[in-house]
Amino acid sequence: GLKSQWKATIKAQANGLLAPTDWMVIKASEVADYSVPANILTYRAAVRTASNTIEAAIDAAANHTAFMALFDAPVDADGNVTGNPPIADFPDEV
Repeated sequence: GLKSQWKATIKAQANGLLAPTDWMVIKASEVADYSVPANILTYRAAVRTASNTIEAAIDAAANHTAFMALFDAPVDADGNVTGNPPIADFPDEV
């Protein structure tokens, strides 16, 4: 259904965000004197955490209205967008 499709989309987005740094992780596993920079490890962990959080929010949506609310970006009292919609709340790329 709709939830399964969107969870697959989120997994694909997370994969796309991680792919550019995959080579670093592979190199670190093959080359003894190479280690992945800390900021990359932090970013990769944040992408995985965001993906899990978004998927949990999708699962928790009890009805169509709650699901559609995942696409609403937060706004301040003046109506200015203050962040990403929950369905797209991934960290900024490094």
